[in-house]
Amino acid sequence: MINFTRAFDSAWERMHVILFRPFDFGKWCAIGLSAFLAGFLQGGNGFNSSFNTNNFNNNGFNKYSAGQTPKFDLHQFNSNLTHAITSMQVGIIVLICLVTIALIFAFVLLFCWLGSRGQFMFLDNIVRNRGAISWPWRYYKRQANSLFGFYLLFLVISFAIFLPILIIAVVMCIPLFMQHRWPGGGEIVGFVVLGLAYLVFALVLNFIMFVFREFGIPLMFRNGLLARPAFWESMNLVARHAGSVVVFVLLRIAIFIGVAILSLIICCATCCIGALPYIGTVILLPVLVYVRCFTLDCLAQFGPQYDVWTVDVPPASPVGVPPFNPQPPPG
Repeated sequence: MINFTRAFDSAWERMHVILFRPFDFGKWCAIGLSAFLAGFLQGGNGFNSSFNTNNFNNNGFNKYSAGQTPKFDLHQFNSNLTHAITSMQVGIIVLICLVTIALIFAFVLLFCWLGSRGQFMFLDNIVRNRGAISWPWRYYKRQANSLFGFYLLFLVISFAIFLPILIIAVVMCIPLFMQHRWPGGGEIVGFVVLGLAYLVFALVLNFIMFVFREFGIPLMFRNGLLARPAFWESMNLVARHAGSVVVFVLLRIAIFIGVAILSLIICCATCCIGALPYIGTVILLPVLVYVRCFTLDCLAQFGPQYDVWTVDVPPASPVGVPPFNPQPPPG
């Protein structure tokens, strides 16, 4: 079992050394920026959607018999024009929705990419006790891109798992809306089964990605691994030390709740200034560094090959430096 008391004590001491011995405001802000980037990786009334061709045919030009000269009907013209404009409005709304969805998807990809870089920057600043930005940004490009691709693959797999559940739920809901009734006994059972299936899949997938983020990414950082071998190594840790990993996850959930409450208190105490992007991260930096140090200290207890604190400090500039393979220091 992991000695969590030792990990708590060690993380507290490491946090003090990194941030307060000595205190450096520039270093604090640089580590805060890396922590902020790393955090990226954690909702037609009034429109008629139909162009009423039947009314147009029955009440418009077809009402005139052969040989009659059609008369200009201002009311009918305004009605037809209104229908045409309404149809155009619906099309514009659909186009805006599609563009909005595309932009949201693009921002999700951007934040995921920045978060992948930020994970390695934050680890580098904590483990090597410095406030570097450009060096780890460039040096860990290969691992960060691999992590980004892995997260995209995981999102696709998650979507493929949850989409059938969503389709089945929609198909079950359509008769209820059409018949304006509440679900019966069998239908309620079906919705309960779908809800349980969704909950089970969500818990399993979130557990897997949480373990990979907490253990797999540090292994990528320490051993120069890409995402897939680091993922399987983290899953092997779960298989070999299931009890310790489960307790660790429960502790991290409790810590997460505590951090959320603390964030809310800071937000209220600073008149919502603490809720601003990056500003809130800088204010909460001691807590974020402490939590990350706690995770790394727990990981190190699985064996020397998992001890991220033993990486060597690379040269100051990555220009012209060959790929770096961290090794434990002699002795």
